[in-house]
Amino acid sequence: MFKLLKSIVPLFVKSWYNQYMTSNEFDVAFGKNTFSIRTSYEGKNFINTNVIIEDSFIGLATYISGNCKLKKIKIGKFCSLGQNIRNEFSLHPSSGYISTHPAFFSINKQAGFTFVNENSFDENKYADDKNMYYTIVGNDVWIGNDVKIMEGVTIGDGAIIGTGAIVTKDIPPYAIYGGVPARLIKKRFSDKQIEFLLDLKWWEKDISWI
Repeated sequence: MFKLLKSIVPLFVKSWYNQYMTSNEFDVAFGKNTFSIRTSYEGKNFINTNVIIEDSFIGLATYISGNCKLKKIKIGKFCSLGQNIRNEFSLHPSSGYISTHPAFFSINKQAGFTFVNENSFDENKYADDKNMYYTIVGNDVWIGNDVKIMEGVTIGDGAIIGTGAIVTKDIPPYAIYGGVPARLIKKRFSDKQIEFLLDLKWWEKDISWI
């Protein structure tokens, strides 16, 4: 019975989402073994196979390749995400506590138990003032395969992140970053051109204009 439910529930969830999006003329497609939980889509999106995405917002025409695990992420329009991208990494204290183990500072019982009655350390870092998103990604951003994005990071419009990078700090608009940790490789355009593109905001234009 458990195996049967395990196979039916994902199909039901994906079917419900596809019906909902179709009824609203959103045109959102999901690959096999993909779970979309409490996530909003602007439309014309494709979420590939083996993706888990939770408590997030996905902008118009953005697609996400396979094997990604994303939580509390806000992604802008016309973004391209590669495979195996992660953005949720709970924090641990490096000083001030006798141990880095969460049993000493968290009531969430990550290992099945805790020594404390209340949380004394912020395990997650947010990128917005309302504590809704761990990560904010601008518009027209390309993120390569196997990229890891630490919590609290904002990625600017038009940025590119190279394969295998670990992003630990904010990335400015139209910059190319790569490496471990990710560092500036070069700017995509001149400062004047970047200023023009940020003012233009072509991704906000009507599809017919584009």
